[in-house]
Amino acid sequence: GKHNDLEDVGKDVYHHTFFEMLGNWSFGDYFKREAITWAWALLTKVYKLPEERLYITYFEGNDQVPCDTEALEIWKEFVPEARILPFDAK
Repeated sequence: GKHNDLEDVGKDVYHHTFFEMLGNWSFGDYFKREAITWAWALLTKVYKLPEERLYITYFEGNDQVPCDTEALEIWKEFVPEARILPFDAK
């Protein structure tokens, strides 16, 4: 998993600190709208990645945790819905 071996980061060549989930996941409290907005600005304004080539993922939910519709709705302000994909916890 992305969270169950944090104590191993930096001790070998397999555990790194890069997380691909910009804006939808965090270790503590944060403001989702701001995190998503900052992630989008980082990718498109700072790194200058072409907006039309970016796809977004959000948590589709499972038996224990509901779908992250909040993130989905925020991402729709930046990206066409066809490029926003649901994914599960794995």
